[in-house]
Amino acid sequence: MRGKLATVAALVGGSAGAYRLVRRPKPLRSPYSRAPRKVLIVGGGFGGLAALDGLVEDLDGDPRVGAALVDRVNFTTFWPMVPSVISGNVEVRHIAHSIRRRIQPLGAEFVQAEATKLDLEARRVETTDGTFAYDYLILAPGSRTAYLGIPGAREHSVDLKGLRDALRVRNRVIDSFEEAERLGAGAPDELLTFVFVGGGPTGVEAAADTNDLIFDVLEGDYPNVNFDRVRLVLVNSGDRILNGIDPSLAHAAQRRLASQRVEVINDVKVTEVRPDGVSLSDGRDIPACTVVWAAGIDPGPLVAGLDVEKDDRGRILVDEYLRVKNRPGVYALGDCAHMDYDGPPVPALAQAAEQQGLVAARNLAAEIRGDDPPRLTPFRYRPLGQLVDLGTESALTDIMGVRISGRLGALIWRMVYFYELGHNLNRARVLVDWTVDLFTRPDTAKLYEEDM
Repeated sequence: MRGKLATVAALVGGSAGAYRLVRRPKPLRSPYSRAPRKVLIVGGGFGGLAALDGLVEDLDGDPRVGAALVDRVNFTTFWPMVPSVISGNVEVRHIAHSIRRRIQPLGAEFVQAEATKLDLEARRVETTDGTFAYDYLILAPGSRTAYLGIPGAREHSVDLKGLRDALRVRNRVIDSFEEAERLGAGAPDELLTFVFVGGGPTGVEAAADTNDLIFDVLEGDYPNVNFDRVRLVLVNSGDRILNGIDPSLAHAAQRRLASQRVEVINDVKVTEVRPDGVSLSDGRDIPACTVVWAAGIDPGPLVAGLDVEKDDRGRILVDEYLRVKNRPGVYALGDCAHMDYDGPPVPALAQAAEQQGLVAARNLAAEIRGDDPPRLTPFRYRPLGQLVDLGTESALTDIMGVRISGRLGALIWRMVYFYELGHNLNRARVLVDWTVDLFTRPDTAKLYEEDM
């Protein structure tokens, strides 16, 4: 049934994409190094790429402007599908796309390097591949996992900030079953216990997809393992999981997880992570060899060392036009920024980063053109909805106030994200993955070693 839903969703999404008319903007024509006005974008995620798209479109081939994008990896990841890597329903390479290939038609340049220091006075960015001068700067470096000062969390857990991390989770689970198969009835409980810390979408999806990996993929390959001993635990510090999502959907998610044998523990914090388990704030200890951390994010070291106004979480303060305060020509968006305005907080979601990227680009283009008076657009977040994958045949969808869960939710989840992949080649590959999944179980081979 899962494969059938996926295939139908893919076909519907593909048909919608085929009929969508896309206006190709005029590309930038000046090489970055020789351009009279240089725009440097730090970060190749949803926000950074949306900013580049918007800037190129608004500048309409302005010959004075050159743009470059810097990122430490040469691919952009479709983050909503990252947890699906755990279960193996989607091949890793099929939810990543070359940044260079993505931006070359726009006339922009790509530099694979990590930005290490920003000198806003001298207008320079130091990277692992040299120093780059700029006239205008857009900061969209994303975030990193926040371990919240919990002893052992960084050393003894796996986070979920990217494709490689999802593969590490998958490999940890497979290794546990390989060891349990060897030990048979003598396998300790902690070897078959998997703890997920964080009750947000990432933690919930990781738990659901790990359940799929264990009971839809691995069961049957390990005859000496008693699968009734498997324990999956989701630890959530709030009074309910998926805070920020409609309560009825959150309750439906908790019921779904319970039916998948995922134990949800609310109103409890992890106080320590050890190689053999975790300690909880209510005094309990849970023996576990595998702990997945999805409990928070922070802006990362690049922003931490920046001399600008910040909020209490270390995020850059920007005005309603996404301009960094007291720093002309510098914009910040996404997880690293906090808007200082009289409005609701902007969530750390891909759709919010994309919207911010487009608005920042529009305002920067007006600045470059020298519009008089300047026609600046204030940012107002327009939530389009939220989707949460709950594994086999189930998902939560809240789109424009229409809330659906279960199998229909799974169909909508796949249809929306298939369409949002945005690249025809990736869509075709994901369609193949889902079609193959209709007839076969995902392979249990470890794709990479843990020390990558």
